[in-house]
Amino acid sequence: MNKHHLAHATILKDNEVVTKIYKLDNQGMRFFIYRTLFSVPFYFLLILIAAFVWISRQPTFPFYWLLLLAFGYHFMFPHSLKQYHGAEHKVFSYHGKKTLDALERVRASSIVNRNCSTNLAVTFYIVFLIGWWPLGGHLAALVALIAGWAIPRFLKPMDQKVLFPISAFLQRRVTTTEPETRHLKAALLAYISLIRNEAVTEQMLLEEKRLEQEREQIKQREERILETEYREI
Repeated sequence: MNKHHLAHATILKDNEVVTKIYKLDNQGMRFFIYRTLFSVPFYFLLILIAAFVWISRQPTFPFYWLLLLAFGYHFMFPHSLKQYHGAEHKVFSYHGKKTLDALERVRASSIVNRNCSTNLAVTFYIVFLIGWWPLGGHLAALVALIAGWAIPRFLKPMDQKVLFPISAFLQRRVTTTEPETRHLKAALLAYISLIRNEAVTEQMLLEEKRLEQEREQIKQREERILETEYREI
């Protein structure tokens, strides 16, 4: 996702990757919300519904429990979602040209992402736990949300030296896991689609590579012909 578009990749049963790209308009945001909700395991949706019912029946309506659960889901991803998450991180960590030819180099890249939402979850929980006793749950949750936005911008030494190492550890151990080839392909194709602002497929990229190789071969033949003619002259 960037400021204007959202790229989405789906792995079909035959491991074919299908990509789509959406503008971040009403339709795009509806799709984003739909995919976010339906990537959540059914058991976690039941937990959220039960929590909301319980909270709504409390006289003080402790809404911060919903925030605790929402951020907590970050640490309860299903295995397949951890693999997609890890693949996404590896694509971002690889600083070379993002192509299918670079797949093994992407695989070898770091699974830790400096801008992962795990950073926000870590900041929220730490600040909430520090503030819960003196401030109470509601105010501590509000302060924790503000801190999640403010600390990376205005307290960078704390973010880099204290919070990010915790986030990096959790990214390696909890919120991601090593992806398979199909997850890496999905992440790469989604990234390339987003950069190009068009849906791309593996077949499309392979055809582009073939045509580029043909052009290069033609260019080399022409150079050899010119070189031969020059020598004859």
